[in-house]
Order: sequence, then C-alpha cells, then structure tokens
Amino acid sequence: MTTSVSFATVLVLYLSMSMSMMSTFPIACEALVIPNISNQIRLIEDILHDSVTQTQCSNANKSKNNCRNLEMNRNNADHMSMKVVKNAIGNWKSISDERRRTLSPTYASHGRPLSLALALFASVLFAPLDMSINYGDQMQAHPYQHQNSISIPIPISIQARSTIANALPLNENQQFVSDVWFAVTAQFFDPTFNGMTENGWREEKLKAIQAVAETGPDAEDEIIVTQAINDMLGTLGDPYTRYLPREKYESLAAYARGGSAGIGVQLLLNPRVDAGSSVMVANVSSEGPAMKSGMRQGDVIVQIDGESMEGMGVTAELVAAKCRGDPGSKVEVLVRHSYDEGGGEGDDSKAKEERISITRANVKINPVQTYTFISPLKEQTVGLLNIPAFTQETSSQVIDAIRKVKNDNDVNAIVIDLRGNVGGYMPAGIDTAKLFLAGRRVIVAEVNKIGQASVSYADGIGADTSTPLYILVDRRTASASEIFAAALQDNRRAVLVGEEKTFGKGRIQNVQNVGNGCGVAVTRARYVTPNGRDVHGVGITPNKMAATCGPNDSAKVCLENIL
Repeated sequence: MTTSVSFATVLVLYLSMSMSMMSTFPIACEALVIPNISNQIRLIEDILHDSVTQTQCSNANKSKNNCRNLEMNRNNADHMSMKVVKNAIGNWKSISDERRRTLSPTYASHGRPLSLALALFASVLFAPLDMSINYGDQMQAHPYQHQNSISIPIPISIQARSTIANALPLNENQQFVSDVWFAVTAQFFDPTFNGMTENGWREEKLKAIQAVAETGPDAEDEIIVTQAINDMLGTLGDPYTRYLPREKYESLAAYARGGSAGIGVQLLLNPRVDAGSSVMVANVSSEGPAMKSGMRQGDVIVQIDGESMEGMGVTAELVAAKCRGDPGSKVEVLVRHSYDEGGGEGDDSKAKEERISITRANVKINPVQTYTFISPLKEQTVGLLNIPAFTQETSSQVIDAIRKVKNDNDVNAIVIDLRGNVGGYMPAGIDTAKLFLAGRRVIVAEVNKIGQASVSYADGIGADTSTPLYILVDRRTASASEIFAAALQDNRRAVLVGEEKTFGKGRIQNVQNVGNGCGVAVTRARYVTPNGRDVHGVGITPNKMAATCGPNDSAKVCLENIL
C-alpha cells in the first residue's frame, strides 16, 4: 500500500514527531502516537487543510461549491480521524515484529518510527481531504501533488480506508453550525479566542457539530441547534457576540431600518448584575408613552408581550427592537421597579414588578437642551448642555447650544451632562469631541483582531477649545458617551465629575446574516482611548468624585464643592 506526500509535509511531520523519540520503534511508537494522538492529528490536519484549501480554492476553474465541499470534507476528517487512527494502531500492534520489518523497510534500515508515523497520519488525513489515495500496489498522483514527492509504505489494513470511505457528509444543521463558527472566527476581535487558542475554539465547533448530528428540520430540533450554537459562542466569554435566531434577527433588522414607532426609552445592559443577564431603562423621554405609563429610570425590563427579556443572549438592542412596532399598537411590558426614597435608582432588594400596557407612538429623541446657573462655590455663570443620546444631529445641535449659552450669557464654564446617556450613534460621539479639541489630537483608536489600529483625530475646527469644561457622568454613561468623555479627559480638555465610574463598554459589533433568516452579532474590534486605555468592563473614573450626583440631582448639586 502506498501514497504520495510532498517533501515539505514529510519534513514537518518528521520534525513534529522525532522530538519525542526515546527508544527503538515499538517503544517510541506507543510513547509518541498513543498518548498524544489527538494533538498530533490536530497539528498536521491544520497544515494539510491550509495548503490544500489555498491550492484548490485559488484555482480559477474551481467553483465556490467545491470550496464548500472541501470544508465539509475537513469536518468529516475531524469526526473520523480518531477512529481511523485507533483502528490503524490496533492493526499494527496485532502483527509480529518480523512482519513489521517486512512491511516497513524504513524501520529495518533506520530503527525509527518514521515509516509508521508518516504513513499513519498521511492515510488518516489525506483521504478525508480527497487526496485520491490508492491503496493498491500502484500509486496515483493527486492533481495538486507537488512534483518533489516520495513514496512511503503504509503498514495499515484496508479497514482504515473503508472507514473513511463510509464517512457521511454533514447534515444541514451541522453545516449551519459550521457556517456560524466561520462567520465568528473571521471577525472576532480576540485572536486568542478567550484564551482557548484557535485549536480550542475549533474543538468547540466539533462539540456543537456533534450535538446536532441527529437533528433535522423539526421545530424541536431547532431548539437543539440554537442551544448548541449558544453553548459554542458562550465559551468566547463575550456577551455581545451572540447568535440571533430568526425572530431576533428580524426584530433587529427592522429596528435598524427604522420607520417603526417606539415607547420613548433608552436601554442599557444592567450594570448592577452580570453583563448580558438583564436590560434596564437608562433614560425616559419626557412626555413619551413610557413615561406616561409609569416607566422610570432604573426599571429592569423583565418581559415583553410575555417573552422573557432576561438571560444569556439578551441585549439592549434586542429589547429595543421588541418595543418597536406600528404606531397605535400596544405592547405589554413587565418591569421591575427599583427606587430609592428619592425616586431614583435604588436597592434591588426593594424591587417591585409591575405589568404596564403601553401604546406605541413616534417619539422624537430628545434634542440637546441648554440651561444656565450660578455655581455655588465660585459663584460663576455656568452654561449647561444636556445630551441625552448621540444621534446624527448631535454635533450640530451642540454647536447651536454653545452659541446660545455664550450669546445669552457671559459664561465662565460649560458643563456637559452625560448622565444616563447610553451612547447611540458612535460617529456622533467622535464628531462632538472634535468640537472641543485642537487639531491632530487623538480622539479614539479602533483596534481589530490582528492589532491594527484605525485612529480618529480632531480636525482643528473646533467650536470651543478654551472655555473650562466639566462633564457629568454616572454608571449609565456608556459606549459613544465614554468615547467622548475619555477623549476630552485624556487630552486634559475636560474634568469628569461623578459619584462612580462609567459603564465600561469599549467594543464594536457587526451583525451578519448567516442564512436561514438567522444572524450573528460579532464583536469585531475594541476601542482604545488616546492614552491607550481599554475601558471595557472597567469604565472611566471621574477626575472629581462628587458627594451627591444621582440621576435626579441637578448639575448644580453635582458641582456643589467643585465649581
């Protein structure tokens, strides 16, 4: 029995195995191959897969389907390799030492396990990759075989060949799991895959594929597929990378398209508990449907129309999408109130649930609001800009607000209130920061999975680069708001004031269709502040810690002993 292996592959295989050689053939074979067989298979399989995939998929005459079939063959190899190797080892150990010498001239002349090791792994790994191995006395060259190749005896039985030949292609659900895995792998920002390495992450794919091996198109099986994918993605340790079944993906798509009505709230992952487990109301639009129905800041969304909004995979975007619909339609929301004695956020132990029926309406996002007041400590005139959310209009609204407070009053300082601002349109946070910074100052860097940074700079046409600036923050200040606040803090343009750190969301996601009407959200990059800080999960610490600066306290109260 013979096959063909390129010289480069032989060299890699030989080096990877020869380090463990400690004795003559029978001892070294068992010491090397049997205990470490899984790791050796994974290493060599990756080498072979990469070379064959690049050759076949780069050939202009090969169709996309052929590349897809190659991946299916690779998945078959994942399933079958261990079984084939066990069969091969069993057959090899069952024959006499003299017979081994007869089958393997390399062993007889060198006393090393090169012949068995190379033949064993080549037979296991080439066959699933459609390398056209001939198990007879004659050898057939594969169309992609390198011209510098050598023939190696394969001292294993036909049983290995028949096992591989009988391997079945992936079923639809298994291929779907594989598609989700590849969509995430191509974009995920962490190259270590939460410390698992790519091999560990691939093992999670195999577990998920095996979990859906017996499934079909039934609704019950769809639940199994969803659970398998969620378990696989859960190992990444990122609550923002998540699978979106058909209904959730459609809701998010409709939300992104706009045109539907809402209830007038801003939502945020609950910072009081583990990320990803519940969503809270960060802000309520004045005179909006939610406020009229009794919803308040700090409420936790428990259910929407009877569907649970707590648990793994639930995000603020998903809950917001569920709240939207046709104007005049009703949505039933179960909320968990949590207030202190002053009516703001409070102790969860005092929480009380209430079911609220809300009529959807077209709600305009609150524009930037302006006020002026006299500071209690220095008795200075202060202009206040309240930014409830970042939208495409925010930067132009801030320009108008700055002109207004400066023209109407001789202000000595400007205060920007970002309490309860959960972010919104990320470029708006960058554009608004430019208004207060001199040219070429760094605002933020977006770092992808291979460490490449895309840096945003101030353009030098700021509306106000000199007036003393203060920014009010709290634990609901997140995302685009944190980009804005960190840029001005790191460039020493503003003083941050608050009772506690900000929320700490420094990641950016992509939402991608993966087929069957489903999608996947993938964290593709991380934000880094001008000073190189990654605020994700950490938040931004204010420069000045205010004694009192709750969600219902005025800016004047927050700055009582500061300005």
